[in-house]
Amino acid sequence: MVIDHTLPNNNDLKSRLYEMVAVGKISSLEMISNLTGLDELLVREAIDELVNEGTLEGAFAENGRRFFLADVTTSVAPIAGARDQDLEIKKANTKNAKYIGIIGVVMLIFGQILRSLVALHPGMENAGTTFFMLGLVVLIVGWYQYSRLEPPSNI
Repeated sequence: MVIDHTLPNNNDLKSRLYEMVAVGKISSLEMISNLTGLDELLVREAIDELVNEGTLEGAFAENGRRFFLADVTTSVAPIAGARDQDLEIKKANTKNAKYIGIIGVVMLIFGQILRSLVALHPGMENAGTTFFMLGLVVLIVGWYQYSRLEPPSNI
């Protein structure tokens, strides 16, 4: 008696094919043959035997490359359109950030004016420097807010 070890056990092959097709929902015979390591023709014959036995219900595609189950149901989810026509990028309101930046520039100018009035009072230089530094901080905050709100124009 000659034992051919190149062919797998028929029951084992059928159970693996049933798991792949019915449970795993794999329809491509090429993919099934790659997963099992068998020839597509052998996989097709084994699936055909499962259909004849009544274990699987379905049919092969016209080109014979796929096996489709008979109990496949369509989803109740709504069909999504190919393109959403109402999609648009919302323009951010940058008015407050611009106002903060302008206030920062005004504070810078006012600080420089106060520093130039050092001849009137020696404390004007300190007050001018304080306003200048605070104006610089306010200007940076305005720039930061503006950069976070304004989307790039090349989107």
